[in-house]
Amino acid sequence: MSEASNLPPEWTIIYHGPVSFKGRGEFLRLILEDKGVPYVNSAKNLYGPIGIMDCFRGDAKAVASLDITPFPVFFPPAIWHRPPNGEEVFINQVSACMVYIGEVLGYAPVTPAERGRAESVMANAIDYIAEGRRSFHPVKDSMSYNDQKEEGNRASKEFATKRMLLWLSHFDKVVNKFGGPKTPVAGGASVTYADFCLFHVLDATVNQFNTDFYEMAWDKADIPSLKKYYEWMKSRGNLQMYFKSDRCPPYAGDSMM
Repeated sequence: MSEASNLPPEWTIIYHGPVSFKGRGEFLRLILEDKGVPYVNSAKNLYGPIGIMDCFRGDAKAVASLDITPFPVFFPPAIWHRPPNGEEVFINQVSACMVYIGEVLGYAPVTPAERGRAESVMANAIDYIAEGRRSFHPVKDSMSYNDQKEEGNRASKEFATKRMLLWLSHFDKVVNKFGGPKTPVAGGASVTYADFCLFHVLDATVNQFNTDFYEMAWDKADIPSLKKYYEWMKSRGNLQMYFKSDRCPPYAGDSMM
């Protein structure tokens, strides 16, 4: 065994495991897969009073009593970057992780204006999928969908016919703003973290709502440019290889996760 093989992985995605569904960790996987850099998924020591995530410690006293991570994190997903010749980074929140990965791997906006647009698109994409997820958990957000299935089915059907279409129409305008639906969404020369965020929420929409139960809501939506943008992003070479690999987890089948 070589010395290099004993080194820790440079990139680690910390999320619920084992990896049996996409969840919010998928945002991070997409940008790493597109770049073609190796990474590992980990749920090691995620939960409990001495776990690495403060939100799972149980109470404030347990949170305050233990500081064991390179930087405190509250909730997954998190990215753990251990570059061979650089500063160790350990952060959570999808948006913070995507910005950091984008900066390191070459998916960062170039100008302040492009950065502002990228941040706006990313924040809206994350808000959209969060709203969609809540429609499956209308009784209590922390309760399983299966424990509120009747109410969740009713609320998610309403979401698919109203708020979802509002969001998708907005995103359809966004992708048309700079050169049409086959161009980076923030208006720069290259794709940014915003493109991967928007693509993922569209992919989650197609998987979740383009079914008989939701009356093929994606197919019926009048968003021609957004559909072209979705297919354009989906066709990227490394993403195509990822989708066909055993590294790509399935969707859970509810909650756009």
